[in-house]
Amino acid sequence: MLQPPSALPIEPFQRLRVSDGLLLTAERWRIAHDYHRKRQNIYYQSLNQAGIVAGLGVCVTAAPETIAQEHRDGRWLQIQPGVAIDGFGNPIVVPEPITFRIASPAPLDGELMVYLTLRYVDPERLQGLGDRDLVQETFRIDEITRVPTPNEVELCRICLPPGEINLRPALDIWHPTVNSLDLRFRQIAQARPVQQVAIAQAVSESAPWLDATVTDRLQSLLQSLPVLSPMMQGDVLPPLNLTHSDTPLLPIDLLYLTWRQLLALTVSEKFVLQRYAAAGTVLLVETGTQEASIVELSLIRQQLKEAIASVAKATDSAEMRRDLATELAAVDIALNEQLQSLMTTLQACVAPLGITVDTPSPLSREHPLRHTPFLFAQLPCIEGYPVQLFNWGSLVLCIGSLSQAWGLDDDLILPRETIRTAQEMGINLLHYSWRQHQLTQLQQVPGL
Repeated sequence: MLQPPSALPIEPFQRLRVSDGLLLTAERWRIAHDYHRKRQNIYYQSLNQAGIVAGLGVCVTAAPETIAQEHRDGRWLQIQPGVAIDGFGNPIVVPEPITFRIASPAPLDGELMVYLTLRYVDPERLQGLGDRDLVQETFRIDEITRVPTPNEVELCRICLPPGEINLRPALDIWHPTVNSLDLRFRQIAQARPVQQVAIAQAVSESAPWLDATVTDRLQSLLQSLPVLSPMMQGDVLPPLNLTHSDTPLLPIDLLYLTWRQLLALTVSEKFVLQRYAAAGTVLLVETGTQEASIVELSLIRQQLKEAIASVAKATDSAEMRRDLATELAAVDIALNEQLQSLMTTLQACVAPLGITVDTPSPLSREHPLRHTPFLFAQLPCIEGYPVQLFNWGSLVLCIGSLSQAWGLDDDLILPRETIRTAQEMGINLLHYSWRQHQLTQLQQVPGL
């Protein structure tokens, strides 16, 4: 899930102005130190992501011998020493092992998710310090039944069933069962992604259902980000119902629609899309080559280009190259005629959105979809058919099943190179959508 940054206080810093003769009081000393601490915290919040730095393992243990008999049960855990940093930039140091008992009662029915968290405690808020000159920064371990907040570092979570609670290590760490320690969601402290992308699938009156395959593909694309583009992070939002025209706009960077959805949009649904397009959301409309009626032409064109490339090295192939080039030019003319018909239909659909579709042309060398963050001299080929991309501001038309190659296919048909290339093009789409949305929002009045 996308982890939003903690809210940064937008207020200027104030620091102590030191001069000769300044009386050094406890309050002024506190002001001077708070200034440096706040600068350190805002620096970490801005550039880094909260989480565990080292250690802080969690294991099942026996109850301490000093504990009363009624509490000597299978609910005891031990937190190992380690270091973490919370969402506000505060370092948390656990210097020695700590035993902890899960106290939540078993649910009467269903299951209860319990979170074990670590939280920073400001020494200034502690009582009973007396006249000590040195105080140790400390922490507390909490057991909560809600999702942790930015000031809470998750150590583990446990799904409690009805009946007896008897904690145990997970036999399968990837699929923990009830009463088992679940460590899969521990966040690691690391550099914060610069680009946080939100994508969603549109649901319309003509297609009121959620296409699970599309959702899986979008999730697969986001799963590739940590390896292929670590400075980008994303989340698939719940489907956007276009029939609800009175709901506030959601912060969506990329909205996915099929060609059939676009053709069947109602007037009110087009109004919703017009609002999102005006706010900078990129509408990705995907149509297969079969729907675009260019299957055979696209395949022939690809074969001709490959044939021209294969005979280019032969010294006596000039005449063959001319014949192939002539055939390719004829195919391009026929293909452009089909594309022009498609664009005429597209223009009629998106004109109410305030988007103008002009003559289709390949993406230029300078277009972000061609070079940021990945360079593309040739667009991906999915099952032998080359993908074609066209862009008009907030609208991207994809001819070809690009999203099909973002995830795994059960039949293992697509080779790894095809999947990786398609994912890289998908990341270019995410980057373009994020940038389009960001730049559009920066020049709009908040709240309008």
